[in-house]
Amino acid sequence: MVPAFANWPFIVDLPTLGLVSVFLTATAGALLLFAWMQNRRELALALWGIGCLLAAAGVGLLHGTVPGNSSTFAASALLCCAYGVVWAGARIFEGRTVRPPFVFAGAALWLVLCQWSDFSGTQQARLLVLSAILATYVLLAAREVWRGLDPELMSRWPTLALLIIHAGFLLARIPLAAALRLNPVSTMAAMNGGQRLFISIMALEALCTTFALAFLRVCMAKERVELQQRKAALTDALTGIANRRDFFERGERLLDAALADRQPVALLLFDLDRFKDINDGAGHHAGDQVLRGLTELVKPAMRADDLFARMGGDEFACMLPGASMTRALQIAEMVRHGFDALPVEGLTCHPTVSVGLAMASEPGQTLESLVASADRALYRAKAEGRNRVAPAPLVLIESAGNEPAPPLAPVSPIIMSKLRSTLGTT
Repeated sequence: MVPAFANWPFIVDLPTLGLVSVFLTATAGALLLFAWMQNRRELALALWGIGCLLAAAGVGLLHGTVPGNSSTFAASALLCCAYGVVWAGARIFEGRTVRPPFVFAGAALWLVLCQWSDFSGTQQARLLVLSAILATYVLLAAREVWRGLDPELMSRWPTLALLIIHAGFLLARIPLAAALRLNPVSTMAAMNGGQRLFISIMALEALCTTFALAFLRVCMAKERVELQQRKAALTDALTGIANRRDFFERGERLLDAALADRQPVALLLFDLDRFKDINDGAGHHAGDQVLRGLTELVKPAMRADDLFARMGGDEFACMLPGASMTRALQIAEMVRHGFDALPVEGLTCHPTVSVGLAMASEPGQTLESLVASADRALYRAKAEGRNRVAPAPLVLIESAGNEPAPPLAPVSPIIMSKLRSTLGTT
C-alpha cells in the first residue's frame, strides 16, 4: 500500500536535484582538496576530496548526462571507486596502511558482473549489488572512525553517526530494489508518487551527508593539529614524557583528588649527579642518552595514575598518588641502583642520581609546598655525598601509619636489555 503522502504533488524536480547534487558534491571535494593544500601532511583530506569528485562524476552520469546503459554502468563504477577512496582516506587518517586492490575491489566486482547479461539486464540485481558495495565501504569507514587513534576528537562522534545513518539508507534500497531504477531521469514518467518520493529522499540524504561529512572531516583534521600542538606544548621533546608545565597542571588536580579521598601522595625528585661533567666530557649526545636511560628506568614502575615529568635540565619529578612511603622509597632505590649500572657508550664511569622524597596526606597542601619539601630533601641528598635517597622529615613522621608495601623487584634483565638496545650499547 502506498502512503497517502506519496500521492501529494511533489515539488522537488529530480533533474534539478541531480544537478544540485553534482554541483555541491564537487564543491565539497574542492573544499577538501583546498584544506589538504593548507595541511599537506594530512593525506586523508586529499583522498576524501578525490572521493567527492569521483562521486560527483558518478552522479552526473547516473542522472543521464550521457544516454545509454553504458553510462549507467560507468557511473556506478565511479561511485564504487569514490566510496573506496573515501574508505582509504579514513584508514590513512587513523594511521593505517591501505592496499589499492581493496580500494578498487568494489568497482572491479561491479564491472565484472556487468559483463554477465543476466546481471546487466536486471535492474533489481544491479541496484542490490551496488547498494551492498557502497554500504560495505561506508561501514568499513565507520569502523575506522570507531577505532580512531585520537578519541579526544569531538568531531569523531557525529562523523561516526552520519556514516552509520548513510549506510542504513544505502541498505534500505535493497528490499525496495523492485520499485526503484538506477536511472531515474529517463524513467521519471513511469514512476508513481512513492517512487519519486523515495528517490528524492535518498538523493537529499546523500547530498546532506556528503556536505556534512566534508565539514566534519575538515574539523577532525583541524582538531588533530590542535591536539598535536597541545601535546607538544605539554611533552618533553627528548624523553617523550610530561614537561614542567604539564606536571604542574595535572599534578595539582591529582594531588587535590588524592587528598580529598584521604590517600597519601608521594613525590620523588630525581637529579643527576655531575651531569655537566657528562656533557663536557662525553658530549651532549651521551648526556641525552643518560636522560633517556633514566626515563626508561622509571617508566616500568609507574601506574596508570602516576605522573612522571622532566622538570628541566637533568631534574625529573614523579608523583605517586595513593602510594605509601615504603613504596616510594623502594621505587627510588630501584631507580638509583639501576641507574648506577646504566650502560652508556662513551662514558668511562657510571652516572648516578640523587633522589628527594616528600609526602602529603592532609587536605589543603599544595603542589608547590610538596615540591619545595622534596627539593629540600634532594638538596640534603646532594650535600650528604650524592647517589642516595633522602626523605623529607614529614615522611618519617607519616611512615608510622603506613603498612609496608610488597617489595619491588630490582631492575629486571629485560629492562636492562631494552635500555642497551635503546642506547645503542652492547
